[in-house]
Amino acid sequence: MNQKDNTQDAFIDSLRAVIPSGHSLVNELADQLELSIDSAYRRLRGETEFSLSEIVKLCNHFHISFDSFCSAQGESVHFHYNLPGDEAMGFQQFVEHIRDGLQKLKSAKDSEIIYVADDIPFFLLFAFPQLAWFKCYYWMRSVMNVLEYQHGFFEDEIAPDVLMTAGQEILEAYRMAPSTEIWSEHTLNSILKQIDFYSESGFFKDSETSQKLYADLLLLVSEIRTMTESGTKRKDHAGDNNFTFYLCDIEIGNNCIYTSIGKNKKVFLRHSTFNTLETADEVFCSATRDWLNGLIRKSTQLSGMAEKQRNKYFQFLLGAVKSKMNN
Repeated sequence: MNQKDNTQDAFIDSLRAVIPSGHSLVNELADQLELSIDSAYRRLRGETEFSLSEIVKLCNHFHISFDSFCSAQGESVHFHYNLPGDEAMGFQQFVEHIRDGLQKLKSAKDSEIIYVADDIPFFLLFAFPQLAWFKCYYWMRSVMNVLEYQHGFFEDEIAPDVLMTAGQEILEAYRMAPSTEIWSEHTLNSILKQIDFYSESGFFKDSETSQKLYADLLLLVSEIRTMTESGTKRKDHAGDNNFTFYLCDIEIGNNCIYTSIGKNKKVFLRHSTFNTLETADEVFCSATRDWLNGLIRKSTQLSGMAEKQRNKYFQFLLGAVKSKMNN
């Protein structure tokens, strides 16, 4: 098979990886390119090449980059970025984008997630709705500068139902998708500092609010500890192992998420505090995976083993939260 055929096959594979679960690729092609079903099938079989305008239309619609299929790779990388703006709807779309990606990973048979956690993974917070809402509120008020949240107190704002519903869907998908997480002794620092900042800045009406958030955080750390002991994220702690947890002794520096479904890989990097840059560039994804493998070799697996180190680490995390509660 020649380079042209290889490129078209790789492009089709990337389309298969991003279409919504339960959707037919041939129907998606027919709809987006305004083709007959027969014409769409001819493109899938490689009998007809995609035109340049068709490639552009599909890349724009499905948010994929054609750069990763070109032969000259390695010197430049194309990233996709959803600019959240300064409105609450932009944040809602950010959350829904996370949900859609996790649901796709959950439903795939050969999916993989590796999460380098410089901050506590957003997915986990929705196990405790008030804690999740605080994180969302903090991002919208202090990072996005959403106008409607610039005045008043945290307690006066009610979490939008549509946001919390999407959050619960994120949590459900996260519990079912296999993942490897790499934490450090600094992973809780960000949310602890955010609660501190709001308490000291007078953004809480009630001094007990910070105590309630810390109490939720204690429960969350205990839940993560149980997940690590059992090797599963499922709430009943049953089923096959789908959770591998590593403690890294070196500085992580930034949140990084690597995902794969079959041959299709993606990397998500944190940008502007909470948002992400994402790429499917093959060279970049492979280099990231190599870096992750090296990071894992320098880390200690705590899931299902290393009981002494596991207990010591989670006692350290619990102690960090308790010290804030007692200040």
